[in-house]
Amino acid sequence: MSPARIARALAAAFLSMGAAPAAPMAADRLTADRLPPALLAECDARAAPFGAFDAPIARSVAALTAIGAFGADEFESVKMGFCDFARAGGPAAAASCAGDIILLDSQYAAEKQAFVLSATIAHEMKHFLQHRDARARLGADYCDSAQYRADKASMEAEADAFGDAVGRLLLLGRPAEIANECAVPLAVYLEPRDPATRESAPPVFQILAPHETARARVHALSARFLYYAETRPSAGKARVFENRSSPHRRFVEGRQVRLIETRLESAARSAGPFRLELSCGADNQ
Repeated sequence: MSPARIARALAAAFLSMGAAPAAPMAADRLTADRLPPALLAECDARAAPFGAFDAPIARSVAALTAIGAFGADEFESVKMGFCDFARAGGPAAAASCAGDIILLDSQYAAEKQAFVLSATIAHEMKHFLQHRDARARLGADYCDSAQYRADKASMEAEADAFGDAVGRLLLLGRPAEIANECAVPLAVYLEPRDPATRESAPPVFQILAPHETARARVHALSARFLYYAETRPSAGKARVFENRSSPHRRFVEGRQVRLIETRLESAARSAGPFRLELSCGADNQ
């Protein structure tokens, strides 16, 4: 992932978060395979496995896992570490095809570079998945093949788009969606445990028509949510979705409700909302 692309794609993020991008690198940087072998060997040897990542990398991995870009298990086969690429005229980061090692320029270890580090790891992890899948399809020798060299441009474009999309999720949060699968209106209060922005307005219910799916009014940085819901039938008793022993209580529209704690799934790594589906059971009432 080129430093110039990082700067272009994430300029808005730097401005919004008050972070300063790393010092620009020249456009004609060496690719990792043209760097001194001794440097690469030293950096590869220092790269750590999952569970022993350097603290900045571990924090980025946690953020990427929380937002739903990767499963924690996908990092278990990867080693990652920092390398002085910039001083050697090298790239911002590199993912080895055969070795499953991701190296990141040392300047991204700075705390102010946390956001761009996360977006860069997303890009390089996309390469890891590409390499892994290609080896599974085409054989262990894929990384030394002409096919790999022919695939590089398309893989880079795909990883660029993926890294940009995940960067936007990390900045803005992933939206949430509520699906009312009941045959009656539903009133829902949905609260992310890790909101992208803090809500200053008082809590209110979101009303969904029967069988309606609608975007919630929140964006989240993780799949952890709290919710309460109740049906609003025209006649008869309402059905309530709550945890009566929950320590999580909120006053919503003048009354106290007890919230259910849950984790929501998202349809895709780099796009799509976290989704809460509420069903009224066999009678659908």
